[in-house]
Amino acid sequence: MAGQAKTADRARAAEVAQEIPCPDCGKPTRVVKRMKNREMGISGGMYWSCTVCDFSKKK
Repeated sequence: MAGQAKTADRARAAEVAQEIPCPDCGKPTRVVKRMKNREMGISGGMYWSCTVCDFSKKK
């Protein structure tokens, strides 16, 4: 019989460990994937994004 995969626990642990406080307001940030936006001048990719203010930083 095959064993159960433990990927769900590892993914959740990695997600929690990646949270860093926002340097502007101190609230938790999250990792978001953004598409390229030529109007706003933003390149696509993975970004740290604040849940409260407009802070974002390319990861």
